[in-house]
Amino acid sequence: MKANYFRFWLGQVLLGLVIGCIALLDPFGLSSASDAASSQWINRITASSYPDTGQQQAVVVLIDDAYLMHNATFWPLPYAQQSQLFKRLLAYKPRAVFVDLMYSHDHAPKDADNGSQLLVNVFERYREQGIALLLANTGHRRGVDGQANALDSLDRMTRRALVKWSDVGDRYPLAVETSQGLLETPALGLYREFCRDRDCAGLPVDAAEAAQRPPMALRWGTTLSPLQARSTSVADCSIDDTAWYIQLWQAIFWKFGDSAPASCAYTLTLKASALEANSPEDRALLRQMLGDKLVLVGAEITSAGDLAQTPVHGLLPGVYLHAMALDNLVTYHDTYQRDPQPYAWLSISWLDLVQLGFVIVIVGLRAWYRRRRHRRARSWRAPLFWWAVVQVALAAMCWGLWRNNISPANVLAIAVLSLSIIAEPISQFVRRQWRSLLRGFARRRRVRISLLKGTQG
Repeated sequence: MKANYFRFWLGQVLLGLVIGCIALLDPFGLSSASDAASSQWINRITASSYPDTGQQQAVVVLIDDAYLMHNATFWPLPYAQQSQLFKRLLAYKPRAVFVDLMYSHDHAPKDADNGSQLLVNVFERYREQGIALLLANTGHRRGVDGQANALDSLDRMTRRALVKWSDVGDRYPLAVETSQGLLETPALGLYREFCRDRDCAGLPVDAAEAAQRPPMALRWGTTLSPLQARSTSVADCSIDDTAWYIQLWQAIFWKFGDSAPASCAYTLTLKASALEANSPEDRALLRQMLGDKLVLVGAEITSAGDLAQTPVHGLLPGVYLHAMALDNLVTYHDTYQRDPQPYAWLSISWLDLVQLGFVIVIVGLRAWYRRRRHRRARSWRAPLFWWAVVQVALAAMCWGLWRNNISPANVLAIAVLSLSIIAEPISQFVRRQWRSLLRGFARRRRVRISLLKGTQG
């Protein structure tokens, strides 16, 4: 008896160790995948309650296919037309502008009337008027090992904003060490301009301090700005103020319908063609939308392919990733959502240990029930109660993490694993119901047969 008891619990301990190693060491990438899915799931549920503080400060100006066709032009957009576009934007006096376009090659080097110098001249006017102009930068040294980057003439007229990085997964860093030194990302660069005449809590004093800060785990919103409908059509946006349980249902069963409450990007968006407005009413609206705002200029061109995967809106032009990171900084300042710092040389944080604790508890409860079953204690109420306790504890932990701006735990993996606590009681209940159904069917059949024989007699 003691030998059986020892073997039983030894097997449970080994099972717990195996599951714990898979959860912590992640040898097959399953934990990372479920962790990303959990984050996306929670982001979808909470997106409609995201505050609009940052939305009031950021605007995306989008160069799209309709703009190219309207102006009978092509992509890359000729420098002459780009200079006109940025002149029109300058007229509305934005606070700062980030250009998410990569000027790595001069496509009209011998044409003085259409060369890159036209754009240099316009960018110089921004500098003269004290409007910060940030230009997308890869972080590589131009021409070294075949690396492309912004043209030197444009680079001198603007501030560098890093748009390429690695080693942080889907997180958004504030600054990264590159071959050109420490470079800040567009969101932090624009946030500095936002804080120029404001008291922003925890603003990094320089790129070195910013590089020491943990990267952002972005929160996303869905509620569109009231100005959006006045600037572009929102007929295709399924804006929906549904209850939280409906959003929960949509987040879980996303394959059975529209997975996002809103199909349009959260950030206030202007199409580039809107800057060509001439009527006093339209120009007044543009001044309201662009004046003293943080503007991000990007492109949504079919052949360009600059798209980013978002948890709420699916694929969007990459400029929206920077816009949402800026929105998070303006909204939360230095309390933006982040991952817990790992311990020393380990890539394991205290949250990983808490999640491991959940795994140990679940395996222990499963073993406890199996032991009770072997003793012929078949009540399903106890395992169901402890399963509910695990769910409440998991929900409370997620709420606490969310309130303290810590990226959520691996909810989905823990919730699915916890089903093992009630798997056997459920299967026993189903088997009992099935046997009862079969016995009832057999009993009714015998009654019919006996009645039939009585009738025949």
